[in-house]
Amino acid sequence: MRKKQNTQNANAASDLALLLQSMDAFIGGQFTDIDVSGFSNPECGRKFNEVIHAFKRSNNNFVMRLNDAMASIGDNSYVKKTFDQVNSQTESIADMEAAGQNLELSIDHISQNMAHIRDNTSEMLGVVKVSAANMNESILTVNQSSERISKINEEVQKFQEKIDKIGDIVGIVKQVASRSNLLALNASIEAARAGEVGKGFAIVAEQVRLLSNNTSESAEDIARHIEELKHDMGVLASSMDATTASLAEGNAKVETSLTDIRKMTEQMMSIKEKIDNIFEDIDMQSNVTKSFTKQISNISESYEELARDCTEQGTHIFQIGRYIDTARSDMARGFSAITQQDWLRVFEIDHFILMWRVYNHAMGFEQLKITQLNNPESCKLGKWIGAQTNPAITGAAEFAALKRAHNDIHKWAVKSWEAKADDNTDLALSYFQQTYDAFYVYQKAIQGMQDLLARLGETEKTEIVVFRK
Repeated sequence: MRKKQNTQNANAASDLALLLQSMDAFIGGQFTDIDVSGFSNPECGRKFNEVIHAFKRSNNNFVMRLNDAMASIGDNSYVKKTFDQVNSQTESIADMEAAGQNLELSIDHISQNMAHIRDNTSEMLGVVKVSAANMNESILTVNQSSERISKINEEVQKFQEKIDKIGDIVGIVKQVASRSNLLALNASIEAARAGEVGKGFAIVAEQVRLLSNNTSESAEDIARHIEELKHDMGVLASSMDATTASLAEGNAKVETSLTDIRKMTEQMMSIKEKIDNIFEDIDMQSNVTKSFTKQISNISESYEELARDCTEQGTHIFQIGRYIDTARSDMARGFSAITQQDWLRVFEIDHFILMWRVYNHAMGFEQLKITQLNNPESCKLGKWIGAQTNPAITGAAEFAALKRAHNDIHKWAVKSWEAKADDNTDLALSYFQQTYDAFYVYQKAIQGMQDLLARLGETEKTEIVVFRK
């Protein structure tokens, strides 16, 4: 009897030691089932395993709540929308700033050209004034010349009158010569009649005749020269009349030109005043444009700061998400006993987070390693897919669709990473969009896989309990 009692005591002590050892392992973080075969009373081991199972089941609620929390925190779509808006507005403001600078340069060019026009107008106005003064002097000179020519013409007319009088006198001389010649002829006749007595008188008559002939010839020469002089004087008078008429006509044209120049001067003065006013307006517009450009530049700087704030915000949200995701993953793997349906939901959120981490990497919020993306077979879902042996699962269309969609997510994620490694952010974001599209195909595939498991009897899923006071 005593021996039996001692045996029971020894077994109890041994079971207690094993139980304490299992508890130490549990406290140390080992949450796997213990081997009950070492207990003299296996029920002790089974009860301890039930405690472990209950502990894990109690954590299912926290795991799935963290999983849903990551679905919200890991969703960077609102950050992307904000960042896209900031980028779009930043680009628009940059375009406005460039346009403002171009406008400022254009106004400066216009101002320079207007200043050039103003200077040229002033110079032309000065030239016109000098030309007008020169033309006034020319008109005065022409008028004086015309007056002098008129006086010369008058003198020529008077000279012609005197020549006419000389002609009359020459005519009288010619008459006297003719009569003298007739008288000499008569004297010669009478001398011939007188004979010897009239010889002296005949000599005188001959001399008178010779004088008469010479006088007549001289008078004819004088008359011829007077006629030539009269002709030349007439030509000169006609020429001077024509010159006087031309001068008068030219003077009239110059007067008309001078009137036109005066009108042109008045118009140029008016143009100069308007150009001065435009120049003042351009100066004012230039100042306004410079102020506008400066304000746009200030806004551009503020948007650059906002973009940095968005980047910091995205980085901060990513860091918070990573902390929560790490806790979710640790609890899912070691501290819980979630169902197959739960695991598919976890796999869905895993790749939802992966998709946005691809965006974070493309935008520079975080730095991923290629091994974190190029691992479709070693991620949690990849391992789950590789572990399936049930033909009802592996042979199903839903299973094939899930594998295909899962591989597409990783494929586009890798391409985005490679584009970012080549410093091509635009291409990296383009491949992110492909990853984004692939995820929503993947999400439908997850739902299809959940429906398949439900048809196969795997219907249990953790109902999230919300604790209230």
